Amino acid sequence: MFLNLSKVMKNISVFIVLAICMAFSYHEFFVTVTEGEYKETENTFQFSIKFIGHDLEQALSASGIQELNLGTNKELTEADKYLLMYINKHFSINCNDKNIPIKMIGKEVGNDDFIFCYLESEKVENIQNIEIKNTLLTEVFSAQENILHLKINDKINSISLNKEITHYKISL
Repeated sequence: MFLNLSKVMKNISVFIVLAICMAFSYHEFFVTVTEGEYKETENTFQFSIKFIGHDLEQALSASGIQELNLGTNKELTEADKYLLMYINKHFSINCNDKNIPIKMIGKEVGNDDFIFCYLESEKVENIQNIEIKNTLLTEVFSAQENILHLKINDKINSISLNKEITHYKISL
């Protein structure tokens, strides 16, 4: 039995092109994961938000922010400022019906296309109720899910927020 080398090479080429296209193709799951905790010793909320890097860059671009080149040697010196502007527009916390300002502590950009942003609130005491808004990336991806885990008084409150459900309220 003789193999037609030309046909085999053509099939291999098609397979390689398809594999490359699939590796960089559109994905159907759009998720952020936010983990937060109220630190009683400091009277602050501390959050980490895990983004898929290229989704975050696309949302930043759609909101008019120039390409930040996060995690590269071309990263803009004001990247953290622009990230915080975007986050503050789409993520907020209210305690006792008062907005609590959030500042960025830092970020990590991994080789696996994940970006972690670390945030901390101003001091807040005597919390009666909490409301969190999370519309991160929902302006770009209609199927975006923003998973939130918030630990307060040793109890973890979890919810998935999205384009339709943007706020989560907790009464203590």
